[in-house]
Amino acid sequence: MAIQARGYLRQVLADDEAVLLITRPHWLVLLGKTLLWIVLTAVCVFGAIWLYTTGSTYWLWGLASALIPLAFWTWEHLVWANRMNVLTSRRILQMEGVLNKQVADSLLEKLNDVKTEQSFIGRIFGYGDIEILTASEQGANSLHMINDPLGFKRAMLNAKERFQDEHPGAH
Repeated sequence: MAIQARGYLRQVLADDEAVLLITRPHWLVLLGKTLLWIVLTAVCVFGAIWLYTTGSTYWLWGLASALIPLAFWTWEHLVWANRMNVLTSRRILQMEGVLNKQVADSLLEKLNDVKTEQSFIGRIFGYGDIEILTASEQGANSLHMINDPLGFKRAMLNAKERFQDEHPGAH
């Protein structure tokens, strides 16, 4: 079952290439990066409340300053949402970037080996790392803290087998 490609991903794909799976870094990555911004926003809001209760006219500045960490949190979310690992019928794409885009791809036909690592906590929360070893000059691609690494690995190996069945001469 193919997934509908949107935005920049649609521009990167070949005409007959189908998206099979998209995964992003685990939500704990986003949480870990945004805790600081949440705390700073709360400090600014509580500071504005304190200034208001003391009768200071600067309380609005304190409240407005809460927008700064909120903007940084929004940026962290955009960075997280735009970092994705895409499995297609031909290759594995690593895409990232909000304004400037970076795309690295590994062809399924060049896939030699896949190494998966999951810590105890990673197994509990469903994240892990995958290292994709290819026959290309680039060598290996690493996917860090992705959702369901075993599911991604399984889908990748199934896609490689399908690709080899459809293109017997490509090895």
